Amino acid sequence: MTRYSKPVWQMLKEGAEELDEFTAKDVREFIKQRYPDDNVNELTIGAQVIACSINHPSAHHYPNAQRFLLYLGNGRFRMANSEEKQKFGTYIRRRKNVNAEFVSSKEGYFMQIRNGQIHIPKPILEKMSLKENDFLAFVEDSEGNILLKKAELKVVEKRG
Repeated sequence: MTRYSKPVWQMLKEGAEELDEFTAKDVREFIKQRYPDDNVNELTIGAQVIACSINHPSAHHYPNAQRFLLYLGNGRFRMANSEEKQKFGTYIRRRKNVNAEFVSSKEGYFMQIRNGQIHIPKPILEKMSLKENDFLAFVEDSEGNILLKKAELKVVEKRG
């Protein structure tokens, strides 16, 4: 049961589809006008704008949110297209203010490491059957290539 006539993220999505590029203030006004009887809390709307973003640096605080907005910077958002949703993929674990840039080419998917964390693109996560909190290892093979492998953590007792 929701507190309002429908979930706030659905109201937000309607506004995003009509407004093209917008700020949280713009969507608050849209929701107030479209759903005046609901009297939706302004802070809730602002939080949902961030939560529904696929790339806002604070979106990781909302792990179960619907993701359909693209953060453009400087407080501006718009609906994300399917390519952009694919581009940002799924994060293996929560991240804190990690700025990373996704690069794609015919050869594969790449992600820069920033602040010591890596974003693994969705196609790679699926191919490797990786889930949240799985361990990864970078292993050098006999030819000097660095390989990304799913890993297990083993504790070995040191003797003597």
